[in-house]
Amino acid sequence: MLADGRRVNSCLTLAVMHEGSNITTIEGLGTPDQLHPMQAAFIKHDGYQCGYCTPGQICSAVAVLGEIRDGIPSHVSASLTAAPQLIASEFQERMSGNICRCGAYSNIINAISEVAQASA
Repeated sequence: MLADGRRVNSCLTLAVMHEGSNITTIEGLGTPDQLHPMQAAFIKHDGYQCGYCTPGQICSAVAVLGEIRDGIPSHVSASLTAAPQLIASEFQERMSGNICRCGAYSNIINAISEVAQASA
């Protein structure tokens, strides 16, 4: 889930900790008739298999692009002061906490890359 645009593990937080926060779940990103670009990219690139992790993967991917655009560095960023790049190594590092038991990782990175290029 996203709390005020930041990634949060919903299984490790209490609702009371986010009182007053703007909470977004997968249902708040798009609708069946008007998918969020990340949802559409996951479908196009087969970024899911069993679907168990898909809501968290998509919410996290949306936040990852926001983090990069906000200039927040990661462990693989070339510089702490220069803007991070919209590249696969950044996506992989930032998504590393999202586990996919089916192993759709390369497809997930392809989906994120497509959305990043379209919105760049």
